[in-house]
Amino acid sequence: MRNRLTMLLLAFALFIVPSNAYASVNAWNDAEPAFITGLTILSVITLILFIYLMIRDNG
Repeated sequence: MRNRLTMLLLAFALFIVPSNAYASVNAWNDAEPAFITGLTILSVITLILFIYLMIRDNG
């Protein structure tokens, strides 16, 4: 499980870091679409994981 999570995070890093080089400092309008998409996917996965762990740990 840990190895899969490491590979998933590595894939996200390889996906986000190069596109981050094209993003402006203060302008989301100029940001690379892959950067925004990567952050959105990561945020949704984090939210779902958080909710799942909170429900699972409740009872």
